[in-house]
Amino acid sequence: MKKILFGLGVSASFLFGAEMTKVVFDCAAKDMKFVASRMFLIEETAKELKAAHKPYEMVLTIHSGCTPIVSEEVGDDEVKKGISKRLKTLHDQYGVKIEACEIALERFGIEKSDLFPYVGSVRNSITRVIELQNQGYAFIPYH
Repeated sequence: MKKILFGLGVSASFLFGAEMTKVVFDCAAKDMKFVASRMFLIEETAKELKAAHKPYEMVLTIHSGCTPIVSEEVGDDEVKKGISKRLKTLHDQYGVKIEACEIALERFGIEKSDLFPYVGSVRNSITRVIELQNQGYAFIPYH
């Protein structure tokens, strides 16, 4: 009986003691090659946490020069096509929540209907980042 209780205690501490890793990646960069490299690093981070069975929540906020990456209008740009594929992977395989700034969307003339279906929007990405930081999310800027 003692062994069973000890086992349950160890299991409970493992299940409930795993600290949630929370991070907000904030993309404002205009250089698409730089943006592509940062999307790769987000995926590598998610892979590492997933492989280690560490719970995580990731949010990618997009504004300023980075805004065009959320539009389905990619054109012939191979770098943007690669970023688009990576964004879908981040969302589908790693549960990364992707949020575009509505102020930036308006500035770039991007309609919400032009967004990839897995991209949400927030009115102001700055206030969103503040909110997430106040909730304990680590802030990783890509500017």
